[in-house]
Amino acid sequence: MEVLAGDIGGTKALLAVVEIELGSGGAKGSARVLDSRRYESRRYPGLEAVCHAFAADRGRPLPRRAGFGVAGPVVEGRSQATNLPWVIDERQLLQALSAEHVKLANDFGALGLGLSLVEEAQMTALNEGVRTASGPMALIGAGTGLGEGFVITSADGRRMVMPSEGGHADFAPRSEAEIDVLRFLQRRYEHVSWERLLCGDGLVNLAEALADHDGSPLPAKLAAQVASDRALAPAVVTELARAGEPVCQRALRLFCRAYGAEAGNLALKLLPTGGVFVAGGIAPRILPELTDGVFRQAFLDKGRMRRLLEAMPVHVVLDPLTPLYGAAALAAA
Repeated sequence: MEVLAGDIGGTKALLAVVEIELGSGGAKGSARVLDSRRYESRRYPGLEAVCHAFAADRGRPLPRRAGFGVAGPVVEGRSQATNLPWVIDERQLLQALSAEHVKLANDFGALGLGLSLVEEAQMTALNEGVRTASGPMALIGAGTGLGEGFVITSADGRRMVMPSEGGHADFAPRSEAEIDVLRFLQRRYEHVSWERLLCGDGLVNLAEALADHDGSPLPAKLAAQVASDRALAPAVVTELARAGEPVCQRALRLFCRAYGAEAGNLALKLLPTGGVFVAGGIAPRILPELTDGVFRQAFLDKGRMRRLLEAMPVHVVLDPLTPLYGAAALAAA
């Protein structure tokens, strides 16, 4: 079956025509992208306009079944995107696209559905653990924002995805350095959530907080990028960290430590014996730093619960199309 699938984030909207076969009776399904385009979300007034642009670029009609994972809560088929001035509505899309079926899900809901279509080779372990095939799965991923969610398996083998807005829960510092970061961010934001640290802009926030604590200016290259286009500054933090710049090195290390700590918090709340899956656009870009032990140490650093967390597998999802596969599954279901 050919369907229209979309992974709609605060920075980009990825649309694709996907050929998908859903698995049944425990069999693994398959998904293959036939055509795709990436659009800058903020250049368009809404998702309908992006879909029309995709149809025009392809030069032929879109499939009449569509599914979209969107970065924001979805309630009764309607979503106010968290990092976009868009309201996305299934009924309006159905009419605007002359479609026969349109389904929306939170982007991490789509991610959870897409995991069943990802090959094992597209995963990297951060903690081996022992996976229970039918056990709950926890999802966490930093990108433009911080997404969280979980997946449970019903008695008949169906996966049910439960999205969450846990990334907006209160940030809890664990060290003097993180307390200093909290104080810095409290001067900037009314509410300091985990997302204020664990997203692309959060990496820049960390560098700014550390420089402020030191009483020193930001590295010149980073300061120039923040002034010209802050959205591109996270890549500069990573570049300078790998080149040995001290503030950026500390910022990236603190980012990985905070990431591991919040993943551990999520694991304690959900007891995901089916695994913790780290997704989002940032993890594959900083994989060497995530796999050097800092993330795992913070994940396990839960006192008496350490042994419990040691048994939980944690993997980075490397396939960037995973949420798109999940959106295609929404369309095909």
